[in-house]
Amino acid sequence: MIFLNTLSSFDTFFFISYGWIILGIITFLCLFFGRVTAPFGRHTRSDWGPLISNSWGWFIMEIISPVFLWIGFLWGSNHTPIFNSWSYIAMFLWSIHYYNRACVFPFRMQNNKKKMPVIIMSSAVFFNIINGSLNGIFLSFHETNVMTDWWIWVGVVLFILGMYINIKSDNILLSLRKPGESHYVIPKGFLFDKVASPNLFGEIIEWTGFFLIVPNYASLSFLIWTLANLLPRARDHYEWYIKKFDDFPKDRKVVFPFIY
Repeated sequence: MIFLNTLSSFDTFFFISYGWIILGIITFLCLFFGRVTAPFGRHTRSDWGPLISNSWGWFIMEIISPVFLWIGFLWGSNHTPIFNSWSYIAMFLWSIHYYNRACVFPFRMQNNKKKMPVIIMSSAVFFNIINGSLNGIFLSFHETNVMTDWWIWVGVVLFILGMYINIKSDNILLSLRKPGESHYVIPKGFLFDKVASPNLFGEIIEWTGFFLIVPNYASLSFLIWTLANLLPRARDHYEWYIKKFDDFPKDRKVVFPFIY
């Protein structure tokens, strides 16, 4: 709550948002060009300190995001709010996404023995506290005109499309193994025939849509952070497939169909 109490004016809010955007760009440069691979999922390593159950790690780090989104929203609503129905729609879409990421997806993983480093979970918790709070606070002051701001409707379509791609791709990945199996196979079908990581492609589309629904520095910072984290991870997935499977289709792109 100390973080929230420092946001006493829009000047402070913008200052933190600018810093968060700059940090996101720096993170992208380090991860992509510095070729730093986050050690979780198929890239998990034991030399990053203590480990936690993969499923519970996902739950803890993802549930923080909607919790602090609503904390920021309710806190901001006590300071001359201008919010309208689009604020609630954006809040709803965000919450649905993270309900799936925190409460559904992690507990559908077949390999329940997999672990992730606690430091990765902790860094994600920190990110989601800042990111959720910033976006919640802005949404409590959000004002828009749906009669002239046509991009809002484009944003809603993109968010729903991205969520569909993300969930359908996750379902394909989760169905590759039977209970108790831990081996990897090459996923096929749907957008997997075009890119190595359509689930990450779907998330990028989602948060691009979210930015169009409520364009502001907070949603822009989240889009930048999404690209900063997912583009290097998609590249790492692609290179992992190439090394592991001799028969991996070479015509598949990394994350954007026909482009990259």
